[in-house]
Amino acid sequence: MEHIPYNGGIMKINKDQEMEEREAFFQWFTEEVPDSLFPQIAAQVLFRCLDCSECCRGEGYALVDEGDIQEIARALGISRSEARERFTQPDPERNPGCRILKSTGPMNMCCFLDALANKCKIYGSRPRICRTFPMLNSDPLADDAICFYSDCQGTHRFAKMIQEKRRDPRVQKDMEKLAEQPERLSALRISLFVWLRRMLGRIEEADQICRITGIRPPQDESAFESYCLAYFFMTIKTEGLEEYLAEGNTTANKRPGPHLP
Repeated sequence: MEHIPYNGGIMKINKDQEMEEREAFFQWFTEEVPDSLFPQIAAQVLFRCLDCSECCRGEGYALVDEGDIQEIARALGISRSEARERFTQPDPERNPGCRILKSTGPMNMCCFLDALANKCKIYGSRPRICRTFPMLNSDPLADDAICFYSDCQGTHRFAKMIQEKRRDPRVQKDMEKLAEQPERLSALRISLFVWLRRMLGRIEEADQICRITGIRPPQDESAFESYCLAYFFMTIKTEGLEEYLAEGNTTANKRPGPHLP
């Protein structure tokens, strides 16, 4: 057991307990977190929303749980029961513990979309499904795929970037580093998981993972994004993008784009 100074006193650190905690985390991480999640997170890191608001209107709907409703209530300064009553309704598919955000008008706009400003009224407290759209919301029948939505301008831009970077020598070099250095690849996967926890507002959980693993959040965002791009190409096949890009990106085209396996 090691003793180190802490706030003028002594804090005892049990190295055996630290090792057990670390080993337990890595066992859980390896067995419970699906490999298909990491390229999706990498894609979400690289995705840039263009505020087209197409995901805020139309036939789809936003699935929310009690945590989302509580966050909406906190942001609006109202009770959770009031937020549930005013802004949500029963889930038509009856997912356990879930409701959906209400839609309004002939275009089925989300109740939180400011049509004039074309902005979300609760963007900083938006539900988790909105935070992870579109790269982390794959077709449930192909849970290892990324769905490219043809009416999403950000997705179109992402697809174009992927096509342009496919044979970039710098990307190829980063791919080689990840393939040849298992430690770097493992650290990247944990960093991706931490990034997702933070993006979902789970800051304490993210900090705990960093403490257990000794891996800190990326300080150089450009380097992190470069490795995300390399990892994306290592794990996702990109056939089908040419047709998607050739068809263009219009709000009238509601068909989903390609699912990348």
